[in-house]
Parts: sequence; C-alpha cells; structure tokens
Amino acid sequence: MIMKKLLLLLFVSIGINAAAADDLAEYMDNGLPIYYQLLDGKTPIYIEFTDVIQGRYIVDVEWFPNWGLVPMFNGPANINFKLIDKDVKFTIKTDFFNIGNRMFSFPKYRMDAETIASKEVIKMKFSDIANAPFAFGDMNFDGIKELVIANRKQGQRHHDAYEVYLIQEIEDTSYFNIMDLRDTLPYSNIDATTEFDSDNKTIQLYYSGGACSSSYETYKRVFSDYPLRDYKFELIHKIDYETWDEDGNDIPCTKYVYDVVDGKEILDEAKSGTVD
Repeated sequence: MIMKKLLLLLFVSIGINAAAADDLAEYMDNGLPIYYQLLDGKTPIYIEFTDVIQGRYIVDVEWFPNWGLVPMFNGPANINFKLIDKDVKFTIKTDFFNIGNRMFSFPKYRMDAETIASKEVIKMKFSDIANAPFAFGDMNFDGIKELVIANRKQGQRHHDAYEVYLIQEIEDTSYFNIMDLRDTLPYSNIDATTEFDSDNKTIQLYYSGGACSSSYETYKRVFSDYPLRDYKFELIHKIDYETWDEDGNDIPCTKYVYDVVDGKEILDEAKSGTVD
C-alpha cells in the first residue's frame, strides 16, 4: 500500500497539471484524475491557437474529447479557420480530433475541473503540439496545399487515417469552396501506409488483410482544364494476394497483377503467380 501511494504521488508530480492540491488528491480507481470523467465526448474544450498557421490562418477549436476512447481524448471537434487579412472564414467538423495527452500535462496550459466547468478558452501555440491534429500538404500534386486532418488510430491496424479537404479559393469573392474528399478515392482511404510518388504523380493505397490476403491500388493524377474539377485520380494498377481461386478452392499464396485500362482490369500473367 505504501509503494502504491508513492507511485501515485510520482505520477501526479510528473503527469498532471492541476490548479490546487485538492484536485491532485482526487483520482479514479484506475489512477487517473477524477475530473477526466468530465471529458465524456459531450463537454466542450475551447482552444485558441495564438500563432498564425500557414502564414495566413487564425484557428480556434471547439473540442469534445472523450477520455474513455482509444487513443484517449479522441472526440468530435469544430475547427474554425479565419484569414488574417480578409473576413473569410470556414469551419471543418471532424469526429476524431486529438491534441494528445500532453495537453493535459503542459505546465503552461492549465487544464483541470475548474477550467473545463468554466469553459475557459485555452490559448496555446500550435507549434507546441508534437503531433499536430491537422496540417496542410499537396495531396494531389497540383502545387496547392490541401487541408489534412488526422484521425488518430482510426485506420487499418490502428494506423492514423487522414481526412482531406480541398480549399478552392474563388477569385474576387469573399468565400472559399471547401470540397470534402472523404468519400472520393483515393483520398478516402489515405492513411499512414499510403505511398506518394510526386515524380509519377501517383498514390498507392495499401489494404492489409493479413497473411496473403492484402492488396495494393495505384492511382494516377488526372489533370483537368476546369479548376473546380481539378483534383481527380484514376486507378491504373492493382495487385491482389489470394489463397483461393475463383471457385473458392484453397490454393498456394498467389499474386495477381493487373493493369487497369478504361476501368477494366487486365491480368499481367508474366508478373502474376505463386509466391513464397
């Protein structure tokens, strides 16, 4: 019992930043602070990033973290973007926003039951976040950065998955056209296993199905003369690993390689066959 208390005090001293000693003394049976129960996926945490992001955006977040999820504190959020030099705003709603456990132990960012209950706005630097919840990157090789939001541990085999939003700036207007690409291939299946080839303008998706049941899809960028439609890819190559034939019979692990032409899969027999 004495050793358990010593370990608990050590955990408190290095992991939790609370406003008062009384807060530090209240824990659940699992050793976590009791105020974590307030983080139920319904109670908002308000965050305002004090640094300008991408040199042009001021961002604030209404976040509903859930301490009971894996990873801890995943939760829905409304992410609000505003241009620093124009009255242009847009909001992205996401289901798996996460800043990470460190937010609740940063000495400079007070987080406790009082902060949560009072709905106090937490001001913090975006650059202080070790694993940023969102970023901007060129996801379709057109030289323009898209907004990419991380879904922590929501991809296959607990990899991070990513949501991609195309920010189309309409000339001589005061608004952006935000295109949600979460249901558009290949954007819809981008995760930490995805490979980007900027030289060939291709994206390779990996689908993990276990031993000899995985597959790969390669998509190539298709450029359009219409700016609002200029984001598409087409499937050009596919690899499947199977342990059964078309009739459902068991077979040795076999690799099937296809070229995809006009949407039709053409088997490349020279590159297909059994594998060790």
